[in-house]
Amino acid sequence: MSATMADIVSKHQVTLKLWVNKERNKVFFAKAEKDFVDVLISFLTLPLGTIVRLANKESNMDLVEFGSLSSLYKSVENLDNECLCTDTCKEMLLRPRNSLEAYCRNMKLNIDDTEPTKYLVCNDLVNCRHYYPVLLSTFRNKRCSCGNTLGKPISPESQCSNVFDGFVKSNATFMITDDLKVLSDSLNTILSVLMSSGLENASLLTEMTVSITKTQVILLLKSCLLSKTTLTDTFLVEKPYLERFNKIKLAPLDLNTNGSGKINIKIMQRKSNGKILFAQGKEDFANFLFSFLTFPLGAVVQLLECCSSIGSVDALYKSIVDLDEDYWTTKETKHKVVHPVIAPQFKLTNQLLPICDAPIPEYFCFTKDVYDERDCQRKLISWFLTSQRTRTKRRTETCKGMKFVDPISESGKGEGFAKGPTMYMATDDLVVTPMSSDSLLSLLNRTNILVRDLEEKEVSIGVKEGISILQASLSSTSALTAGLSHLLTKIKEEN
Repeated sequence: MSATMADIVSKHQVTLKLWVNKERNKVFFAKAEKDFVDVLISFLTLPLGTIVRLANKESNMDLVEFGSLSSLYKSVENLDNECLCTDTCKEMLLRPRNSLEAYCRNMKLNIDDTEPTKYLVCNDLVNCRHYYPVLLSTFRNKRCSCGNTLGKPISPESQCSNVFDGFVKSNATFMITDDLKVLSDSLNTILSVLMSSGLENASLLTEMTVSITKTQVILLLKSCLLSKTTLTDTFLVEKPYLERFNKIKLAPLDLNTNGSGKINIKIMQRKSNGKILFAQGKEDFANFLFSFLTFPLGAVVQLLECCSSIGSVDALYKSIVDLDEDYWTTKETKHKVVHPVIAPQFKLTNQLLPICDAPIPEYFCFTKDVYDERDCQRKLISWFLTSQRTRTKRRTETCKGMKFVDPISESGKGEGFAKGPTMYMATDDLVVTPMSSDSLLSLLNRTNILVRDLEEKEVSIGVKEGISILQASLSSTSALTAGLSHLLTKIKEEN
């Protein structure tokens, strides 16, 4: 291999040193530097919809079904665009943006294939720049108030577009446990790990070095969702078997769930086993479920108080919370990772669950033109976004305030992805479709369930029930039954 080719390969690989228990063929711990730790931290910033998409990529592990979220994602893929408020809604749900994309963009192994945020203004900006506000979009195919398409690329000036170098400092080294706890590489840490593991003979440990590519990072993400021995299953097991991870017991939730919002639904429950066949509700019910795909994984773990019950994710998040601020690039970086938010413009106005969103940035549009004597018209020679209003010095310059176009709602209210007044049905594994006689009969035929085995109940979903359904959706293919189990018990007692 030539030196140039070797340099190219090394740019897309990260080296990791593993200490392995030879007798048990199990990773005892790994020694890692910035590039690998940034990868682990980035997992927590990924929206659930992105994780579903990445988990479906080919690797030496079978395709991973991420609880009920995989079937929810597929149902959005199959949903007719006529059921959605705008033509952008499906893109937002299937390829949700990462509010910390700027931190991940320059990582050595960034597996998020979501298109980076780009800014678009009116194709006729030379004329529209004189009106206030100048419309701005981060999605294609949006219309300016003048009727033209918002398709002209515009970029922030250099001082507005911060360049971030990942999450942790480049001169730090770390210890990573098999369940992905990120720890400082210190004498106290290694002694604590040795003592807690019960390993008395260090000669049982052997050192091995692995080179990690993006393909292996995707495998690592899959293992992280399923296993509490993530490093072992990623690097020592030839083909991980999913069967041993199937039975996941949901951790009990005892959360402060203040909130007045309610979503009223009807459920069809089987008398024979108490399971929910499907639930029916208005567009607010569909929007509640769809919004799961936009939530960052770390925000969900934080909301569930580290009771997500999936793989090594809780252990990873807890260790990141405990990691000393000295190891981070800035204190602000740690705060953003520990308290992740939904990307700007992705949160619904009436969102039930208490997950915050990033503020929409405030921009001004600066333009400069010249008069083209050949065409007898003015032409732009410079246009960019600036975070501060600039005093223009010449008649050829303008600096106008801007307004973001709402990608979810044509009315600008951002009320939801699903269009009303359609009724929607969601199966126990969160397959969402418009409610119709065809869809109901198809479900009954497919499940071979007798009509006399079903009974209809009315329930209300508040914050507590919403969080419970979200928790169940991460690991169970019976998200509604598991998430509403406390209500189903009450109903049974009342009967």
